[in-house]
Amino acid sequence: MSFLKTPKAIPSRVRGIFRYLLAVKNQKQKRDVLEQILSPDKLLERRLSEEISKEEKVSHVMFNETLGQCVKCGLLVKEDDEIGINQNLPEPARSRESGDALLPDTLVTLLFASDNADEEDFGLACAWFLAQDIYDAPGHWEAVQTQVSNQQVGDFLRMTSNLLYDSMDNWMCYMGLAWGHKLGTKRVTVPDPTLYIRRKLKDIFNQEVGAKLLMQEFIDKLAIKCPLFETGKFRDEIEKNIGQRQPNYLSTSTAFALFRLRAEGYIEMKRESDADIMILPKANNQVDDAGRISHIIWQGNKS
Repeated sequence: MSFLKTPKAIPSRVRGIFRYLLAVKNQKQKRDVLEQILSPDKLLERRLSEEISKEEKVSHVMFNETLGQCVKCGLLVKEDDEIGINQNLPEPARSRESGDALLPDTLVTLLFASDNADEEDFGLACAWFLAQDIYDAPGHWEAVQTQVSNQQVGDFLRMTSNLLYDSMDNWMCYMGLAWGHKLGTKRVTVPDPTLYIRRKLKDIFNQEVGAKLLMQEFIDKLAIKCPLFETGKFRDEIEKNIGQRQPNYLSTSTAFALFRLRAEGYIEMKRESDADIMILPKANNQVDDAGRISHIIWQGNKS
């Protein structure tokens, strides 16, 4: 079962377990001790049923399901009666100083870029959402239902309930692939991956401020790190089902993120003669000269 289908395994609970283990000796703890610290009996809501007596303790469902997913995806490991951080993760990802800040990227890699078959449904759902028109995206469950029906991908995506949508929403916002706001009485989610792309610029450009890449090369490198993006395996599968992008076009969500990053000063984008260009469309798929791009240059992180 994937994170998508485990609604109790939300980002804050995963982060809570991970942050605790970052701080303890050898980054591991006995499972029963970990459970009592992070899910003490006094905080549990008790329920009664025909199978459970008044004297019987309810199992720590939220903790158990979250811990199970953390172990399954490779973030944590279970050794005998202990739970610990996977020491095969890159050193910065398990560092007390940087591990928490890098956790969204660590999870993107473990869930989507590591041939994790258990998370394929999750990856397809997220890639589908990023493939929607950011200027008219289905930003809540009712709109998602309508869009899935219109695109005839219900059997393919199997986004069958608002619980699944809420899981996708929570995780995409945590990973920096979307953000939410309130519009009237509804929460609306926007498929905007600006935060994720911003965090990955340093890696994509090999930490070289001023480095220049062809836009196509940049997109290919981005898709290797997160195959939810154009040319990535999840996005390719989605586009086979909802229709291909026009040749050399980016999706409006990726284009929007790049325009934001340019406006914020993180990147420069230019068109050079005799170089292949990519098209960055705006609202209504309109294209102007600012959206015909051959190269992207990293301007460095901003303080």
